[in-house]
Amino acid sequence: MSQMLGVALRGTGSCLPARVVPNDEFTDALNLDTSDEWIRSRTGIRARRFASLGETSATLGSAAARTALESASLPATDIDLIVCATVTPDLMCPSTAALIQASLGCRHIPAFDVSAACSGFLYALSIASQFIRTGSAKHALVVGAEVLTRALDFTDRNSCILFGDGAGAVVLTGTPVLNAGVRTIRLYSDGTRQELIQVPSKVTPNPAPGAPLQPRLEFIRIVGREVFRFAVSRMIELIELAEVDCRELGLSGIDVLIPHQVNQRIIDAALESTGFPPEKVVVNLDRYGNTSAASVPIALDEALRTGRCKPGDTVLLVAFGGGLTWSSAIITL
Repeated sequence: MSQMLGVALRGTGSCLPARVVPNDEFTDALNLDTSDEWIRSRTGIRARRFASLGETSATLGSAAARTALESASLPATDIDLIVCATVTPDLMCPSTAALIQASLGCRHIPAFDVSAACSGFLYALSIASQFIRTGSAKHALVVGAEVLTRALDFTDRNSCILFGDGAGAVVLTGTPVLNAGVRTIRLYSDGTRQELIQVPSKVTPNPAPGAPLQPRLEFIRIVGREVFRFAVSRMIELIELAEVDCRELGLSGIDVLIPHQVNQRIIDAALESTGFPPEKVVVNLDRYGNTSAASVPIALDEALRTGRCKPGDTVLLVAFGGGLTWSSAIITL
């Protein structure tokens, strides 16, 4: 039996659409009963990016992947596996990962999608890590890509203000060094609460599963108050579990926390409860909004490129979203 390998984070990349949509556009162009102050005070969001005609999860994901490969100094032909996390695929078939594989010019390798909403990137990271640990892949590409703005109801001010489009990617590589790279990953789900966050597809029955008394599901649906409580409690839980994991791994602690970029009030409430230092937290939701599965890898790439993270740091990634799902990963850079 071959020796179990470590999983090194070799490169990162991200891609944001060029179109910036500030809060004022919802009032000025869409005539919503809202304002910049109303949105900022409730979410912390000031602007987000909207995909333009021709931009899709696959095109954004491919661009992020190219940057990650450049960062890793690795040609696309060396990649052995692609896992893409998305709830807004270009097509129901083929997978967005397969479209990215073709765009990059990779070999005939496994390429498939994972659907776990805002936790999707960490689910995909877990799958790719296991391929590498067992020696089934030497280099893996993990992508989170979304164009959720195409699933929004722009008459609903409570949901349409929250989301933006984008993609993030990482390259993972097998290494004999076990005390670096991806150290632990925790994944959870609770399908009994599926009605709290739902995104329809072409084949979604109406009424939608889990919410038979709701009106026809044509756009993303969020039960805001319940989701807020869920997100705060799960973020607290994941931070506390990570602190236990760090002690068991012999780590001195968490140097940087990169949470899912969903709502500043959620992040603040979790930090207050756990006592985690706000200065160690990476936040970019004010500029990009909630980009679902792309949220964590975009923030990770930005943190590395701006020096918020450095080699040797222990980074905690935390996410939570539809499913319901929640997840975390500890990575030593």
